[in-house]
Amino acid sequence: MLRMNLRHQKPLGGLEGGRLKFDEAWREFGHSEGDGAGLASCRAINTSAVPRYWTDHLIAPVRMIGAGTASLKLSYWFSTIEDSPQEGDPNFVSASLRTSAATAWRDAASSGLISMLPFEGAQWRFEQPVSFMQFHIPFELMGMVCLSLFGKDLTHDHIRMPADVLDVQLHHCLERIRHTASMIEPSNLLLDSWAILAEKFLLQLSSHGERNGHGPFGKLPARGVARVVDYIEDAIDHDLRLSTLAAIAGMSTHHFAHSFQQTIGMSPHSYVLVRRIERARALLHRGGAPLVDVALACGFSSQSHLTTVFRRCLGLTPGEYRRRAVF
Repeated sequence: MLRMNLRHQKPLGGLEGGRLKFDEAWREFGHSEGDGAGLASCRAINTSAVPRYWTDHLIAPVRMIGAGTASLKLSYWFSTIEDSPQEGDPNFVSASLRTSAATAWRDAASSGLISMLPFEGAQWRFEQPVSFMQFHIPFELMGMVCLSLFGKDLTHDHIRMPADVLDVQLHHCLERIRHTASMIEPSNLLLDSWAILAEKFLLQLSSHGERNGHGPFGKLPARGVARVVDYIEDAIDHDLRLSTLAAIAGMSTHHFAHSFQQTIGMSPHSYVLVRRIERARALLHRGGAPLVDVALACGFSSQSHLTTVFRRCLGLTPGEYRRRAVF
């Protein structure tokens, strides 16, 4: 959604009703009361590294993830505006996942739960206050994945941008990302892993996807596995990047992600998470170190990040685990 014309704004339900609806949306997207100032005007971000939807819109997203990365970016929106012009942004392939029951239309066509944001822009209309989450994949990244999958260059004309994307697997994939992102602040490695979403969009929406793609990628050679595993162990306290791991294995990022999954039985991000939890368990068994130091030594962004992941994986907080281990 892009720049609003104030003459076209039609708030629904009055100011107070809109405020209440906004508070509900803010909490839905993982924030507590007071975590932000509400629907404030966007601050200018003069770079093509972020979607134009974040910067050329009168109303700011409720939450943004991935602004400083070249990977997948996420944004969360809540609107009481009935009519919303959207400018085009050819730098990103963007999809919107509606997270409320409001009916929506794009250029007079009924919009589904998943809608693509056309490169040339569109006119959107909402029946009532609406919340949605947007997924923005850099077009350059889409091109690299396309080359890896099909051995062909990608242009904007190769991608269909329907108002209603009817694909159950894609919907489940977007919902999983939405659920995970609501629980923890995604790391670079997780955003990199989610960027493999580009493959699903290419297979479903590109003209190249109508033809046979790349065959099975195969497993990583033992030497490549050893190099990657050693690097992960040595750099477990860093915010790892999928591109770095792929370079160590001597592969493209897309090829590496598939081959690692086939070889190890889990995604690179899942493997790193397992190793971080194991490192945390070992440090907790030793006793005394403050939990914040344990978190940072294992590559978690904060003590609360460690606690969230640790409890989700083991059913205990780090403090509870240490008390049981000591006694």
